[in-house]
Amino acid sequence: MLRKIYEKAEKLLANRLLALIILIVVLYCVLIGRVFVLQIVEGQSHKNDFTYKVQKTVKTSGTRGNIYDVNGKLLAYNKLVYTVNFQNDNAFQTLAAKNGTSESYEKNKVIYKVIKILERNGDSFINEIPIEYTGSGKFRFTETGSKLKKFKRDVFGIGNSTDLSKSEKELRDKQLNATAEQVFEYLRNGTLGSAGTGKMFDIDKSYSKKDALKIMSVRYSAFLSRYSQYMKVTIANEINNRSIAEIKERSSELPGIDIDTKSIRVYNKSEAMSHVIGYTGTVNTDELETYNKGKKEEDKDYYSSDETVGKAGVEKQFENYLHGDSGSKTLVVNNVGKIIDTTKTVKSGTGNNITLSIDSELQEYVYNLLEKKIAGIVLSKLTSSDSAGNDRENIMIPIKKVYYSFIGNSVIDLENLNGDKATSYEKKMYRKIQTLEDQAINVSKNLVLKDTKAYKDQSEEKQAYASYVYSLLSSKKVLISSSIDTTDKTYQKWKNEKISLSEFLRYAVNKEWIDISSLNISSKYNDTEEIMKALAAYVEDALIDADDFDMTVCEQSIMKGKLSGREVCLLLYEQGVLKKKGDSDYTALKSGSLNSYDFIRRKLKSLQITPGQIGMDPCSGSVVITDSKTGKVKALVSYPGYDSNRLSNGTDSGYYRQLANSASTPLYNQALKHKTAPGSTFKPSSALAGLNEKVITTSTVINCTGLYDKITPPAKCWKYPDRHGARTVSTAIEASCNYFFYEVGYRLGDKSGSYSSKEGLKYLEKYATQLGLNKQSGIELDESSPQVSDETSVRSAIGQGRNSFTPSQIANYVTTLSNSGTVYDLSIMDKITDDNGKTVKKYGVKKVRQLHYDTTYWNAVHTGMRGVVSGKDSSVSSIFQGMKVKLAGKTGTAQENKKRPNHALFISYGPYEKPEITTTVVIPFGYTSSNAAATAKDIYEYYFANDKTKKTLEKNNKSVTETSVGTAGD
Repeated sequence: MLRKIYEKAEKLLANRLLALIILIVVLYCVLIGRVFVLQIVEGQSHKNDFTYKVQKTVKTSGTRGNIYDVNGKLLAYNKLVYTVNFQNDNAFQTLAAKNGTSESYEKNKVIYKVIKILERNGDSFINEIPIEYTGSGKFRFTETGSKLKKFKRDVFGIGNSTDLSKSEKELRDKQLNATAEQVFEYLRNGTLGSAGTGKMFDIDKSYSKKDALKIMSVRYSAFLSRYSQYMKVTIANEINNRSIAEIKERSSELPGIDIDTKSIRVYNKSEAMSHVIGYTGTVNTDELETYNKGKKEEDKDYYSSDETVGKAGVEKQFENYLHGDSGSKTLVVNNVGKIIDTTKTVKSGTGNNITLSIDSELQEYVYNLLEKKIAGIVLSKLTSSDSAGNDRENIMIPIKKVYYSFIGNSVIDLENLNGDKATSYEKKMYRKIQTLEDQAINVSKNLVLKDTKAYKDQSEEKQAYASYVYSLLSSKKVLISSSIDTTDKTYQKWKNEKISLSEFLRYAVNKEWIDISSLNISSKYNDTEEIMKALAAYVEDALIDADDFDMTVCEQSIMKGKLSGREVCLLLYEQGVLKKKGDSDYTALKSGSLNSYDFIRRKLKSLQITPGQIGMDPCSGSVVITDSKTGKVKALVSYPGYDSNRLSNGTDSGYYRQLANSASTPLYNQALKHKTAPGSTFKPSSALAGLNEKVITTSTVINCTGLYDKITPPAKCWKYPDRHGARTVSTAIEASCNYFFYEVGYRLGDKSGSYSSKEGLKYLEKYATQLGLNKQSGIELDESSPQVSDETSVRSAIGQGRNSFTPSQIANYVTTLSNSGTVYDLSIMDKITDDNGKTVKKYGVKKVRQLHYDTTYWNAVHTGMRGVVSGKDSSVSSIFQGMKVKLAGKTGTAQENKKRPNHALFISYGPYEKPEITTTVVIPFGYTSSNAAATAKDIYEYYFANDKTKKTLEKNNKSVTETSVGTAGD
């Protein structure tokens, strides 16, 4: 049987064709089986594992270089922290397809989850969008001016093209003038966008406005780097272990999110050094364009869109040195954007380190001293009266103005009195202010509709509301300023305060100066009364929506006693400006046993409240200390400063808004930017001009009669109606005799035998220029340009006229005076080194020129300046009694505004015989030069003290003493 089967099989197999068919069938079955397994059994798995692999090279940021002071003390460095990153990749597209949603929906959902994780664990996320949602339910910008304009241009994609259609121009204007809420709505769903914009971030209405703004801030950061798909955006810095653990645990539901490490910038002695060091932030589009000009993306010094760059100070000015070269990673990415491998890594570089000539210990001491001195001046001028008085030499500071300053300078944030974290007291005050605002709106409507009393006869409160309404209508272009005939008699009556706001607006309606298309009027034909009613309704709505009307209401309510000083001061505690814990003043203030006037005085004395926060004259100042022999700057102090740590690594928007709104301008470098007339500090320059041009000699005597009448109108000496009598150039400097230097200015213009102010000005400019005053100081930071006076040589010779210099430029000039004619470019730099300590660049002494004036001329000026500090005819010599180190100096006062105090200046050097340092003190609106002189005196005491004494002085540098009334002088 078996044999038969075998024989049949042998015959079949002998047939080659049949064997081939059988083989094919077998193979085909195997193939079908394998396909079945691949597509049916393992199909989903292989679908999920399918990758088309693509290589992508991405940049990695370099490490920023450190900044040191002259003694090697670390001022700016990097700290490695954990961060949360968001990657705008294709994973969301896959999720959207799977869930039947949109890509934006999936991104927003993930971002919202991460934000909630961070907030729940006490971490915060980086908010790069300058919009905030307030407790009162309003949106507002946290930036102003050019920064805000640039933000709007970036958001709406507005270029510089002028070739636009009418409709495109109208849309661009609307976008540039968009409110914070309009920008929010645009980013949320594309409203107000150009054609093809789409829904932007398409943030679902299910998210509250507050949460939508949080999501928007992350999306906006990713939006800025939208052209780099694989670029990660850091959304949170320095997160804690709880956040790290939860995010990692939930990673499967958080695509596009990962935990990484990153260096953040940290600053020591931040506030005192802020205007020197500056701060860092994420690069913006303009900066990217500047830094990448002429570079290719593969270049190691090419900037990516998430780079950290310097925004101010040394950080900005020396960006090219501090910035570390980028590295790179070559990534293998799958079809859903997931990084599956890193095939190549090029290590990023480290930036160069910078060593300054600044002594940070001296800088910090002087900063604190200046704050203390300014606080002492403010204390001496505080009054419980509502009036500042009529004496321009002794303008007082009404305490009610101080109460309002906390609101006006955003120290107290009205908009967040009703926020989620507001205390019961804050909410109570919110309701009270809302009631006061409602009353003010009714008053304002009445001023528009019915009030017939002339503006000048109204109360200060009603004048304030009338002025606000007029400005509001003008800014909204309801009142068309361009259509107004400014010569019109009725308009002139309004400008001269002789008619009411209502009367003017009625007249404006009849003259068609009002754009009625902005008003809610149904009929084309309306009489004046109907239009006025519609205008009043418009004003009511506009005042409700206005961001700052509540501040005007608060100011007037405080002045009228409707809002008390005690209520305002308690808000300082409720909003965390002052700490309740351990502060007996809080309990006393709350109970009423301590009145609000005495409370403010106590807090000023302890500097728990600072002049910078109050923002009333004086609230700012600067000090520049130089090395007499080299021009190196030892201290460059600008008060008030700011905390650089709060502006770097993701801006604290609330803090930035407070800085930007403060009347004390803490973001403004007083030492390098604030220009002022030098006042009598200019007299040594005039003396040297007169001596060198031979119009006076060192023994020339000029008799001061108090009133210089060679010009019309006559010029007064500060001593008038008294007089200085006979003066030489040295004793004239000592007494700061205006009359003497008026005559010098006159004689310089009379060299040809006929007086010419223009000729006199030529010589004054010549010597100011030679002495280094008529140039930028040389300091390696942004600085305003100087201006030598070009009007009236007589008055210009005492430092008035149109003379205008920064403290740094005045410091350059006094450095030249101190060393008898060596003119330097000042410098804050010592050296730049690489990360191995090798010197890349050394900043030596920058000598500009040597002046070869007669030694007797220099001696005459030095003798006069020594007399200012020690002479019997000096107005400030008593301040320097008991000084162990001999000094020389010159006072100066400068008037800028007749309604505000004079600027206070003092230039000096010491020791007198062999000068080591110069000190220039400028206190804008500081009343009298004696206040600047007293500051300089304390600086010298510290500088020349031993280490033990310095420690004592540093300890006592937080105790404020009320400044005594300065001696009259110039």
